[in-house]
Amino acid sequence: MSIQSTYTNAFFVVRRMKYLYATICLGIAVLLIAQTSGCYRGRVHQPITDMSQGLPNPTRILADYQPWFGDREHINVGYSTQDPAVLRKQIQKAKSMGIYAFAVDWYGERRPFEDNSYAILQRVASEEKFHVCLMYDETQEDNGHATEDALQAFDKAYRAYIGPDAPGREAYVTYNDRPVIFIFPKRGHTDWSRVREAVNQWDRPPILIYKDQPPPEYAKDFDGLYAWVHPGRAWDPKGSDWGKEYLEKFYEKNQGSGKLLVGV
Repeated sequence: MSIQSTYTNAFFVVRRMKYLYATICLGIAVLLIAQTSGCYRGRVHQPITDMSQGLPNPTRILADYQPWFGDREHINVGYSTQDPAVLRKQIQKAKSMGIYAFAVDWYGERRPFEDNSYAILQRVASEEKFHVCLMYDETQEDNGHATEDALQAFDKAYRAYIGPDAPGREAYVTYNDRPVIFIFPKRGHTDWSRVREAVNQWDRPPILIYKDQPPPEYAKDFDGLYAWVHPGRAWDPKGSDWGKEYLEKFYEKNQGSGKLLVGV
């Protein structure tokens, strides 16, 4: 199912903040996993209700999703993101909150646990009539392998999750009938022109959306830009500093860029 809109302004949704209108948003549903796992014992939070209320149709809300819980290299929270029963509960909760899809942190085969978690999640999402997409985490720093890592990862993404023979591909998020891939940069010096050239060979070349601003020499290789969470001072658990100044600058700077803008 595609995100049916052609207007490319953006917004950011956070609990306790005002809504800025747009087409797509990438929200962070920080309580989603905790509320649905049955194992969380942290602070009690007020439940998040339907975040899509009051937004213009056909706005789509995507929640950033971390697929590494259950891996021994991460903190033990009492459940696994490879448990289909847990995933179904999370998807049901997301639907009740007005969330359209999960944008899933993904490293390709550099991190097999997260890759397997995504495969299971896409299968369950397909069964539940939900949606998912990849947020590719660039190779960290400049180790000389960033470009090859990206090429291998995108090839895997096409074969396993996005291409015509991929199981559960109907669950993958599209915009104007093209698959959407978010890029989270890590200063890895990836040659994005080579990556763009490779993915343009797909049956449906993907929409690549970069966090903030790509290096100038690669600006042409990206279809869109997305904002992130950057409070101006320090993180405030009460939500009083939710990054208003950063977001205003992001929208002002990119309003006439001709790119698809996605708020977070």
